[in-house]
Amino acid sequence: MKKDQIKEPDTADEFYDRGVDSEESGDRWFSSDLAKSLRFYYRAHQDYLNALRLNPVNADALYNLPRLEFEVYTKYIKDESVILDDLENCADALNDNKAGGLFQDIPSLCRSFEASIQTLQQSGNDSLIGMDFYYNTAMCYYEYIDTLCADTQNIESLSSETEVVKAIERCIMFFSKYFFSIRSVISGENEKDDDLQTDLESAANACIESYRMIATVYETIFSQQLIDTMSLITDEFILQVDSFAEELSHAGIGETLLQSLKIAKLSERSSRILEFESLTQAWRSEESLNSLLEKQLIEASSTRSFIDKFETVGLPINADVKWAILNALSIQYRKITEALREDMAEAEKSQVLESDIISTKICLLCSVFIERADIDLERSLLDTDVARESQEVLQNNSRNLLRNALIYSKKSGGIRESIGGKLTRKKRQREAAMRLCLLEGKTQEDWNQIVGERYWPQELQIIGELETYKRYFS
Repeated sequence: MKKDQIKEPDTADEFYDRGVDSEESGDRWFSSDLAKSLRFYYRAHQDYLNALRLNPVNADALYNLPRLEFEVYTKYIKDESVILDDLENCADALNDNKAGGLFQDIPSLCRSFEASIQTLQQSGNDSLIGMDFYYNTAMCYYEYIDTLCADTQNIESLSSETEVVKAIERCIMFFSKYFFSIRSVISGENEKDDDLQTDLESAANACIESYRMIATVYETIFSQQLIDTMSLITDEFILQVDSFAEELSHAGIGETLLQSLKIAKLSERSSRILEFESLTQAWRSEESLNSLLEKQLIEASSTRSFIDKFETVGLPINADVKWAILNALSIQYRKITEALREDMAEAEKSQVLESDIISTKICLLCSVFIERADIDLERSLLDTDVARESQEVLQNNSRNLLRNALIYSKKSGGIRESIGGKLTRKKRQREAAMRLCLLEGKTQEDWNQIVGERYWPQELQIIGELETYKRYFS
Protein backbone atom coordinates (compact mmCIF):
# COMPACT_ATOMS: atom_id res chain seq x y z
CA MET A 1 0.00 0.00 0.00
CA LYS A 2 1.33 3.43 -0.95
CA LYS A 3 2.07 5.94 1.78
CA ASP A 4 -0.83 8.22 0.84
CA GLN A 5 -3.19 5.22 0.91
CA ILE A 6 -2.36 4.21 4.49
CA LYS A 7 -5.60 4.22 6.43
CA GLU A 8 -5.85 6.68 9.30
CA PRO A 9 -6.81 5.20 12.68
CA ASP A 10 -10.54 5.17 13.49
CA THR A 11 -10.61 4.04 17.10
CA ALA A 12 -8.91 5.01 20.34
CA ASP A 13 -6.99 1.72 20.40
CA GLU A 14 -5.74 2.24 16.85
CA PHE A 15 -4.51 5.74 17.66
CA TYR A 16 -2.86 4.40 20.80
CA ASP A 17 -1.11 1.56 18.96
CA ARG A 18 0.21 3.95 16.31
CA GLY A 19 1.40 6.26 19.08
CA VAL A 20 3.34 3.41 20.67
CA ASP A 21 4.98 2.60 17.32
CA SER A 22 5.97 6.25 16.84
CA GLU A 23 7.36 6.52 20.37
CA GLU A 24 9.44 3.39 19.88
CA SER A 25 10.81 4.90 16.65
CA GLY A 26 11.67 8.05 18.60
CA ASP A 27 13.57 5.96 21.14
CA ARG A 28 15.52 4.20 18.40
CA TRP A 29 16.53 7.43 16.70
CA PHE A 30 17.39 9.32 19.88
CA SER A 31 20.99 8.08 20.03
CA SER A 32 21.77 9.26 16.48
CA ASP A 33 19.33 11.99 15.38
CA LEU A 34 17.65 14.16 18.02
CA ALA A 35 15.52 16.04 15.51
CA LYS A 36 14.13 12.92 13.87
CA SER A 37 13.52 11.41 17.29
CA LEU A 38 11.58 14.49 18.38
CA ARG A 39 9.39 14.38 15.29
CA PHE A 40 8.42 10.81 16.17
CA TYR A 41 7.73 11.80 19.79
CA TYR A 42 5.49 14.60 18.56
CA ARG A 43 3.49 12.17 16.39
CA ALA A 44 3.17 9.79 19.32
CA HIS A 45 1.94 12.62 21.56
CA GLN A 46 -0.69 13.61 18.98
CA ASP A 47 -1.88 10.01 18.70
CA TYR A 48 -2.18 9.60 22.48
CA LEU A 49 -4.26 12.79 22.57
CA ASN A 50 -6.48 11.49 19.78
CA ALA A 51 -6.90 8.19 21.60
CA LEU A 52 -8.10 10.08 24.67
CA ARG A 53 -10.37 12.27 22.56
CA LEU A 54 -12.18 9.13 21.43
CA ASN A 55 -11.95 7.35 24.77
CA PRO A 56 -11.15 9.69 27.72
CA VAL A 57 -10.60 6.73 30.07
CA ASN A 58 -8.19 4.76 27.88
CA ALA A 59 -5.85 3.68 30.69
CA ASP A 60 -2.83 3.02 28.48
CA ALA A 61 -3.01 6.44 26.81
CA LEU A 62 -3.57 8.13 30.18
CA TYR A 63 -0.37 6.47 31.39
CA ASN A 64 1.73 7.12 28.30
CA LEU A 65 0.76 10.76 27.73
CA PRO A 66 2.33 12.37 30.84
CA ARG A 67 5.17 9.84 30.84
CA LEU A 68 6.14 10.85 27.29
CA GLU A 69 5.84 14.56 28.12
CA PHE A 70 8.16 14.09 31.10
CA GLU A 71 10.61 12.06 29.01
CA VAL A 72 10.75 14.81 26.38
CA TYR A 73 11.34 17.37 29.14
CA THR A 74 14.21 15.27 30.52
CA LYS A 75 15.81 14.65 27.14
CA TYR A 76 15.35 18.03 25.47
CA ILE A 77 14.82 20.70 28.17
CA LYS A 78 16.65 19.56 31.28
CA ASP A 79 19.72 18.45 29.34
CA GLU A 80 21.65 21.70 28.78
CA SER A 81 23.76 20.12 26.06
CA VAL A 82 20.73 20.03 23.76
CA ILE A 83 20.24 23.31 21.90
CA LEU A 84 16.66 23.36 20.61
CA ASP A 85 17.45 25.99 17.98
CA ASP A 86 19.84 23.49 16.38
CA LEU A 87 17.06 20.98 15.71
CA GLU A 88 15.89 21.15 12.09
CA ASN A 89 12.34 20.59 10.78
CA CYS A 90 10.87 20.39 14.29
CA ALA A 91 8.74 23.55 14.32
CA ASP A 92 5.45 21.71 14.99
CA ALA A 93 6.91 19.90 17.98
CA LEU A 94 8.83 22.87 19.40
CA ASN A 95 5.80 25.17 19.09
CA ASP A 96 3.57 22.65 20.87
CA ASN A 97 4.22 24.33 24.22
CA LYS A 98 0.80 25.48 25.40
CA ALA A 99 -1.29 23.70 28.04
CA GLY A 100 -1.46 20.02 27.18
CA GLY A 101 1.32 20.30 24.61
CA LEU A 102 4.41 18.16 24.18
CA PHE A 103 6.70 20.80 25.71
CA GLN A 104 5.59 21.87 29.17
CA ASP A 105 7.22 23.21 32.30
CA ILE A 106 7.58 21.02 35.36
CA PRO A 107 4.52 22.29 37.31
CA SER A 108 2.38 21.58 34.23
CA LEU A 109 3.86 18.11 33.91
CA CYS A 110 2.98 17.35 37.54
CA ARG A 111 -0.58 18.45 36.82
CA SER A 112 -0.61 16.23 33.71
CA PHE A 113 0.27 13.16 35.77
CA GLU A 114 -2.27 14.10 38.44
CA ALA A 115 -5.00 14.65 35.83
CA SER A 116 -4.49 11.18 34.34
CA ILE A 117 -4.60 9.54 37.77
CA GLN A 118 -7.69 11.53 38.76
CA THR A 119 -9.47 10.50 35.53
CA LEU A 120 -8.87 6.83 36.28
CA GLN A 121 -9.98 7.24 39.88
CA GLN A 122 -13.18 9.11 38.99
CA SER A 123 -14.07 6.52 36.36
CA GLY A 124 -13.76 3.70 38.88
CA ASN A 125 -10.57 2.35 37.33
CA ASP A 126 -8.26 2.66 40.33
CA SER A 127 -7.01 -0.86 39.75
CA LEU A 128 -5.51 0.27 36.42
CA ILE A 129 -3.16 2.73 38.14
CA GLY A 130 -0.01 0.65 38.18
CA MET A 131 2.98 1.13 40.45
CA ASP A 132 5.02 2.55 37.56
CA PHE A 133 2.42 5.32 37.28
CA TYR A 134 3.02 6.26 40.92
CA TYR A 135 6.80 6.08 40.48
CA ASN A 136 6.84 8.31 37.39
CA THR A 137 4.61 10.85 39.11
CA ALA A 138 6.89 10.88 42.16
CA MET A 139 9.92 11.42 39.93
CA CYS A 140 8.21 14.32 38.18
CA TYR A 141 7.54 15.94 41.55
CA TYR A 142 11.17 15.28 42.51
CA GLU A 143 12.24 17.28 39.46
CA TYR A 144 9.83 20.05 40.47
CA ILE A 145 11.28 20.06 44.00
CA ASP A 146 14.79 20.35 42.57
CA THR A 147 13.66 23.35 40.50
CA LEU A 148 12.01 25.01 43.49
CA CYS A 149 15.01 24.46 45.76
CA ALA A 150 17.25 26.26 43.26
CA ASP A 151 15.54 29.48 44.39
CA THR A 152 16.42 30.14 48.04
CA GLN A 153 13.30 32.29 48.49
CA ASN A 154 11.26 29.09 48.32
CA ILE A 155 13.13 27.72 51.35
CA GLU A 156 13.40 30.76 53.60
CA SER A 157 9.83 30.40 54.84
CA LEU A 158 8.25 26.97 55.14
CA SER A 159 4.56 26.27 55.80
CA SER A 160 1.78 24.06 54.52
CA GLU A 161 0.97 26.79 51.99
CA THR A 162 4.50 26.96 50.58
CA GLU A 163 4.77 25.53 47.08
CA VAL A 164 7.90 23.52 47.88
CA VAL A 165 6.20 21.92 50.89
CA LYS A 166 3.16 21.00 48.79
CA ALA A 167 5.44 19.44 46.17
CA ILE A 168 7.38 17.47 48.79
CA GLU A 169 4.15 16.15 50.32
CA ARG A 170 2.86 15.05 46.91
CA CYS A 171 6.18 13.44 46.03
CA ILE A 172 6.23 11.55 49.34
CA MET A 173 2.66 10.42 48.80
CA PHE A 174 3.37 8.96 45.35
CA PHE A 175 6.61 7.29 46.44
CA SER A 176 4.67 5.78 49.38
CA LYS A 177 1.99 4.44 47.02
CA TYR A 178 4.71 2.95 44.86
CA PHE A 179 6.35 1.29 47.88
CA PHE A 180 3.03 -0.16 49.01
CA SER A 181 2.42 -1.63 45.54
CA ILE A 182 5.91 -3.02 44.97
CA ARG A 183 6.04 -4.57 48.43
CA SER A 184 2.79 -6.38 47.70
CA VAL A 185 4.24 -7.72 44.46
CA ILE A 186 7.55 -8.77 46.02
CA SER A 187 5.85 -10.49 48.96
CA GLY A 188 3.49 -12.32 46.61
CA GLU A 189 0.36 -10.93 48.25
CA ASN A 190 -1.29 -10.17 44.92
CA GLU A 191 0.18 -12.78 42.60
CA LYS A 192 3.36 -14.76 42.02
CA ASP A 193 6.23 -12.46 41.00
CA ASP A 194 7.80 -14.00 37.88
CA ASP A 195 10.52 -11.37 37.73
CA LEU A 196 11.44 -10.97 41.36
CA GLN A 197 15.03 -9.81 40.80
CA THR A 198 13.94 -6.97 38.51
CA ASP A 199 11.32 -5.85 41.01
CA LEU A 200 13.82 -5.96 43.88
CA GLU A 201 16.22 -3.79 41.89
CA SER A 202 13.41 -1.38 40.93
CA ALA A 203 12.43 -1.08 44.60
CA ALA A 204 16.03 -0.39 45.60
CA ASN A 205 16.32 2.31 42.94
CA ALA A 206 13.12 3.91 44.24
CA CYS A 207 14.64 3.99 47.75
CA ILE A 208 17.77 5.62 46.29
CA GLU A 209 15.70 8.28 44.52
CA SER A 210 13.71 8.89 47.70
CA TYR A 211 16.90 9.51 49.68
CA ARG A 212 18.19 11.80 46.93
CA MET A 213 14.96 13.78 46.86
CA ILE A 214 15.12 14.40 50.61
CA ALA A 215 18.83 15.27 50.39
CA THR A 216 18.04 17.82 47.65
CA VAL A 217 15.72 19.58 50.06
CA TYR A 218 17.99 19.59 53.12
CA GLU A 219 21.08 20.63 51.14
CA THR A 220 19.44 24.04 50.69
CA ILE A 221 18.26 24.48 54.30
CA PHE A 222 20.58 26.73 56.29
CA SER A 223 19.16 26.87 59.85
CA GLN A 224 18.22 24.37 62.54
CA GLN A 225 14.78 25.92 62.83
CA LEU A 226 14.04 25.24 59.16
CA ILE A 227 15.48 21.74 59.48
CA ASP A 228 13.16 21.03 62.42
CA THR A 229 10.19 22.31 60.42
CA MET A 230 11.05 20.16 57.42
CA SER A 231 11.67 17.13 59.63
CA LEU A 232 8.01 17.17 60.65
CA ILE A 233 7.16 16.66 56.98
CA THR A 234 9.83 14.13 55.99
CA ASP A 235 10.85 12.03 58.99
CA GLU A 236 8.00 9.52 58.90
CA PHE A 237 8.65 8.92 55.21
CA ILE A 238 12.38 8.47 55.80
CA LEU A 239 11.63 5.83 58.45
CA GLN A 240 9.52 4.04 55.86
CA VAL A 241 12.34 4.18 53.30
CA ASP A 242 14.91 3.07 55.90
CA SER A 243 12.80 0.06 56.80
CA PHE A 244 12.31 -1.00 53.18
CA ALA A 245 15.97 -0.36 52.33
CA GLU A 246 17.03 -2.59 55.22
CA GLU A 247 14.78 -5.40 53.94
CA LEU A 248 16.16 -5.02 50.42
CA SER A 249 19.77 -5.09 51.65
CA HIS A 250 19.18 -8.71 52.72
CA ALA A 251 17.21 -9.70 49.62
CA GLY A 252 20.06 -10.19 47.14
CA ILE A 253 19.91 -6.92 45.19
CA GLY A 254 23.59 -7.14 44.25
CA GLU A 255 26.66 -5.51 45.75
CA THR A 256 26.81 -2.51 43.37
CA LEU A 257 23.18 -1.54 43.97
CA LEU A 258 23.57 -2.12 47.70
CA GLN A 259 26.55 0.26 47.75
CA SER A 260 24.54 2.92 45.88
CA LEU A 261 21.73 2.49 48.38
CA LYS A 262 24.11 3.03 51.31
CA ILE A 263 25.66 6.09 49.62
CA ALA A 264 22.23 7.62 48.97
CA LYS A 265 21.25 7.11 52.61
CA LEU A 266 24.55 8.65 53.73
CA SER A 267 23.89 11.63 51.46
CA GLU A 268 20.45 12.14 52.99
CA ARG A 269 21.83 12.03 56.53
CA SER A 270 24.71 14.36 55.69
CA SER A 271 22.47 16.92 54.02
CA ARG A 272 21.00 17.97 57.39
CA ILE A 273 24.38 18.88 58.94
CA LEU A 274 25.25 22.54 59.52
CA GLU A 275 28.87 22.19 60.72
CA PHE A 276 31.71 21.20 58.40
CA GLU A 277 33.63 18.88 60.75
CA SER A 278 30.44 16.95 61.48
CA LEU A 279 29.76 16.75 57.75
CA THR A 280 33.21 15.27 57.13
CA GLN A 281 32.76 12.77 59.96
CA ALA A 282 29.38 11.70 58.61
CA TRP A 283 30.80 11.01 55.16
CA ARG A 284 33.66 9.00 56.69
CA SER A 285 31.34 6.89 58.86
CA GLU A 286 31.06 4.06 56.30
CA GLU A 287 34.65 2.94 55.77
CA SER A 288 33.71 0.29 53.22
CA LEU A 289 32.43 3.01 50.87
CA ASN A 290 35.38 5.40 51.04
CA SER A 291 37.25 4.02 48.03
CA LEU A 292 34.21 4.09 45.72
CA LEU A 293 34.21 6.74 42.99
CA GLU A 294 30.43 7.18 43.24
CA LYS A 295 30.75 7.98 46.94
CA GLN A 296 33.66 10.36 46.38
CA LEU A 297 31.74 12.31 43.72
CA ILE A 298 28.59 12.62 45.81
CA GLU A 299 30.58 13.60 48.90
CA ALA A 300 32.36 16.34 46.91
CA SER A 301 29.00 17.60 45.62
CA SER A 302 27.69 17.56 49.19
CA THR A 303 30.63 19.70 50.32
CA ARG A 304 29.95 22.25 47.58
CA SER A 305 26.25 22.31 48.56
CA PHE A 306 27.31 22.91 52.18
CA ILE A 307 29.09 26.12 51.12
CA ASP A 308 26.29 27.24 48.80
CA LYS A 309 23.48 26.77 51.33
CA PHE A 310 24.91 29.59 53.43
CA GLU A 311 26.34 31.92 50.82
CA THR A 312 23.27 31.99 48.59
CA VAL A 313 21.23 33.50 51.43
CA GLY A 314 23.86 36.06 52.40
CA LEU A 315 25.42 34.12 55.28
CA PRO A 316 29.10 34.18 54.29
CA ILE A 317 31.48 31.63 55.75
CA ASN A 318 34.58 32.95 57.56
CA ALA A 319 37.40 33.28 55.00
CA ASP A 320 39.82 31.03 56.92
CA VAL A 321 37.15 28.37 57.39
CA LYS A 322 36.21 28.57 53.73
CA TRP A 323 39.86 28.21 52.73
CA ALA A 324 40.03 24.99 54.76
CA ILE A 325 36.81 23.67 53.21
CA LEU A 326 37.88 24.50 49.65
CA ASN A 327 41.31 23.03 50.27
CA ALA A 328 39.72 19.78 51.43
CA LEU A 329 37.42 19.85 48.40
CA SER A 330 40.39 20.41 46.08
CA ILE A 331 42.13 17.36 47.55
CA GLN A 332 38.96 15.31 47.08
CA TYR A 333 38.74 16.27 43.43
CA ARG A 334 42.42 15.54 42.78
CA LYS A 335 41.83 11.97 43.98
CA ILE A 336 38.72 11.74 41.83
CA THR A 337 40.70 12.98 38.81
CA GLU A 338 43.26 10.20 39.19
CA ALA A 339 40.56 7.57 39.63
CA LEU A 340 38.73 8.77 36.52
CA ARG A 341 41.93 8.81 34.46
CA GLU A 342 42.64 5.22 35.48
CA ASP A 343 39.05 4.20 34.67
CA MET A 344 39.24 5.88 31.28
CA ALA A 345 42.59 4.31 30.42
CA GLU A 346 41.21 0.89 31.37
CA ALA A 347 38.08 1.44 29.24
CA GLU A 348 40.16 2.52 26.24
CA LYS A 349 42.56 -0.39 26.71
CA SER A 350 39.76 -2.97 26.90
CA GLN A 351 38.01 -1.40 23.88
CA VAL A 352 34.57 -1.55 25.49
CA LEU A 353 31.76 -1.56 22.95
CA GLU A 354 28.96 -0.01 25.01
CA SER A 355 27.90 3.17 23.23
CA ASP A 356 28.78 5.90 25.73
CA ILE A 357 31.10 4.29 28.29
CA ILE A 358 34.21 6.21 27.21
CA SER A 359 32.26 9.36 26.34
CA THR A 360 30.62 9.45 29.78
CA LYS A 361 34.01 9.15 31.49
CA ILE A 362 35.44 11.94 29.31
CA CYS A 363 32.54 14.26 30.13
CA LEU A 364 32.76 13.50 33.84
CA LEU A 365 36.52 14.12 33.85
CA CYS A 366 35.96 17.45 32.06
CA SER A 367 33.40 18.44 34.70
CA VAL A 368 35.90 17.61 37.43
CA PHE A 369 38.61 19.70 35.77
CA ILE A 370 36.18 22.62 35.52
CA GLU A 371 35.11 22.26 39.14
CA ARG A 372 38.75 22.17 40.25
CA ALA A 373 39.43 25.31 38.20
CA ASP A 374 36.50 27.07 39.88
CA ILE A 375 37.75 26.01 43.32
CA ASP A 376 41.29 27.25 42.72
CA LEU A 377 40.01 30.57 41.40
CA GLU A 378 37.70 30.89 44.39
CA ARG A 379 40.55 30.14 46.78
CA SER A 380 42.76 32.74 45.10
CA LEU A 381 40.21 35.48 45.77
CA LEU A 382 39.69 34.81 49.48
CA ASP A 383 40.67 37.50 51.97
CA THR A 384 43.34 35.51 53.83
CA ASP A 385 47.12 35.73 53.98
CA VAL A 386 47.62 32.28 52.49
CA ALA A 387 45.24 33.09 49.61
CA ARG A 388 47.06 36.31 48.79
CA GLU A 389 50.42 34.54 48.88
CA SER A 390 49.12 31.78 46.61
CA GLN A 391 47.00 33.91 44.31
CA GLU A 392 49.19 33.82 41.20
CA VAL A 393 49.86 30.08 41.49
CA LEU A 394 46.18 29.27 42.05
CA GLN A 395 44.99 31.39 39.13
CA ASN A 396 47.58 29.77 36.85
CA ASN A 397 46.36 26.38 38.08
CA SER A 398 42.80 27.40 37.28
CA ARG A 399 43.68 28.30 33.69
CA ASN A 400 45.68 25.09 33.23
CA LEU A 401 42.83 22.97 34.56
CA LEU A 402 40.46 24.61 32.07
CA ARG A 403 42.94 23.86 29.28
CA ASN A 404 42.97 20.22 30.44
CA ALA A 405 39.18 20.17 30.23
CA LEU A 406 39.38 21.51 26.68
CA ILE A 407 41.93 18.87 25.67
CA TYR A 408 39.84 16.00 27.06
CA SER A 409 36.59 17.37 25.62
CA LYS A 410 38.10 17.01 22.15
CA LYS A 411 38.98 13.34 22.64
CA SER A 412 37.00 10.76 20.73
CA GLY A 413 34.17 9.11 22.64
CA GLY A 414 34.57 5.92 20.61
CA ILE A 415 33.03 4.67 17.39
CA ARG A 416 29.72 3.94 19.12
CA GLU A 417 29.38 7.29 20.85
CA SER A 418 25.79 8.55 20.71
CA ILE A 419 24.81 12.02 19.55
CA GLY A 420 23.99 12.75 23.20
CA GLY A 421 27.55 11.86 24.20
CA LYS A 422 28.97 14.12 21.50
CA LEU A 423 26.72 17.01 22.50
CA THR A 424 27.69 16.66 26.16
CA ARG A 425 31.39 16.73 25.25
CA LYS A 426 30.75 19.89 23.20
CA LYS A 427 28.91 21.39 26.17
CA ARG A 428 31.85 20.73 28.49
CA GLN A 429 34.12 22.24 25.86
CA ARG A 430 32.03 25.44 25.78
CA GLU A 431 31.91 25.62 29.60
CA ALA A 432 35.70 25.43 29.84
CA ALA A 433 36.32 27.74 26.87
CA MET A 434 33.98 30.46 28.14
CA ARG A 435 35.64 30.45 31.56
CA LEU A 436 39.08 30.62 29.97
CA CYS A 437 37.98 33.51 27.76
CA LEU A 438 36.93 35.46 30.85
CA LEU A 439 40.11 34.72 32.78
CA GLU A 440 42.29 35.65 29.80
CA GLY A 441 40.37 38.85 29.06
CA LYS A 442 39.24 37.82 25.57
CA THR A 443 36.93 40.14 23.62
CA GLN A 444 33.40 39.38 22.45
CA GLU A 445 34.79 38.87 18.97
CA ASP A 446 37.06 36.20 20.43
CA TRP A 447 34.07 34.59 22.13
CA ASN A 448 32.36 34.32 18.77
CA GLN A 449 35.33 32.46 17.35
CA ILE A 450 36.21 30.31 20.37
CA VAL A 451 32.83 29.44 21.92
CA GLY A 452 30.49 30.25 19.05
CA GLU A 453 28.25 33.24 18.46
CA ARG A 454 25.11 31.18 19.05
CA TYR A 455 26.40 29.50 22.19
CA TRP A 456 28.36 31.92 24.37
CA PRO A 457 25.27 33.86 25.61
CA GLN A 458 23.96 30.69 27.28
CA GLU A 459 27.34 29.90 28.83
CA LEU A 460 27.80 33.47 29.99
CA GLN A 461 24.41 33.47 31.67
CA ILE A 462 25.21 30.30 33.61
CA ILE A 463 28.71 31.43 34.62
CA GLY A 464 27.29 34.82 35.61
CA GLU A 465 25.47 33.12 38.47
CA LEU A 466 28.83 32.10 40.00
CA GLU A 467 30.06 34.77 42.39
CA THR A 468 33.71 33.96 41.64
CA TYR A 469 33.45 35.02 37.99
CA LYS A 470 31.38 38.20 38.40
CA ARG A 471 34.46 40.39 38.71
CA TYR A 472 35.55 39.28 35.22
CA PHE A 473 32.40 40.62 33.56
CA SER A 474 33.38 44.29 33.60
